[in-house]
Amino acid sequence: MKKNHNILIVGAGKIGSKRAVVARQSSPLSKIYIFDINKKAAENLASLVNGIQVKSLNQGLKNKDIDITVVSAVNKDTKNISLAALKNNKHVLCEKPMGINDKEALELSKAAEKYKKILKCGFNHRYHPAVQEAYKLCKKNKIGKILFIRAIYGHGGRKGYDKEWRAKKALSGGGELLDQGSHLLDLCHWFLGFEKIKKIYSINKPMFWDMEVEDNAFALYETISGKVVQIHASWTQWKNLFKLEIYGTKGSLEINGLGGSYGTETLKISLKIRLGKPPVTTKKSFKAKDNSWKYEWIDFVNALETKRLPLSNHKESLEVMKTISAAYNQK
Repeated sequence: MKKNHNILIVGAGKIGSKRAVVARQSSPLSKIYIFDINKKAAENLASLVNGIQVKSLNQGLKNKDIDITVVSAVNKDTKNISLAALKNNKHVLCEKPMGINDKEALELSKAAEKYKKILKCGFNHRYHPAVQEAYKLCKKNKIGKILFIRAIYGHGGRKGYDKEWRAKKALSGGGELLDQGSHLLDLCHWFLGFEKIKKIYSINKPMFWDMEVEDNAFALYETISGKVVQIHASWTQWKNLFKLEIYGTKGSLEINGLGGSYGTETLKISLKIRLGKPPVTTKKSFKAKDNSWKYEWIDFVNALETKRLPLSNHKESLEVMKTISAAYNQK
């Protein structure tokens, strides 16, 4: 990073706090402004990162010294806050998903183009070391032409999970497909070069929790060249799980875990020697702390400084939202 940026963090919850801490660590001299409707939460976060609490969202958005806005609000507010930030000459990092449907995502994407600002969606999983290495191996044609991808991501919720904001459609826009499912779809699209989808089928419904939105999302889609993606995102995965499998004509890659409660992050590389014989398999473990948030922030800031698009930019994130909307609205 070449300069100190003045940053507005909108939302002082768990994710907003992660973003604020990473921003402070990456840029010790930057001014960090904090807004949350929960004034105590904003005050606490401002104290933690040596930041400045702002009295109103409008005060932060109208501050011409601020050039970056991080939007960590509930899904229903993401579009309006991000749009207001873009209109006020701010680069924006908004948490996933980019709005609650493809119409909102399209509006944001057009705004980023109109105001010539960087708009990045928060998909930190791309920056996990096993994911990064797997992507590089695919680009080097290590496993040949990709045939299909299978992916699972889930946790079991917690007591009262059905009463939280994610369970209320008016606030969330949808359930587990929008939540952890969006991470899976972002990764699958990325590995397949955002190839257009020919057809999609999905089952999204509450199976355990008493809520308005789906606690399980099953999606299957085929790209125009015949590649197939199968994902399952679940809030009834009683033991936390993250698994991403990529199969090609010459071998396969299998990522398990994200660290923490999801277990040690690993990458298994299986290379086919010849038909009928077991593949040669190697396994790597990544036991360092989760630095994905840090690397995502660095990518975002470097992108706006060098005038290039970051990973999970507005164009890519729009495609993810198109897929989610297609899965929800299938006939």
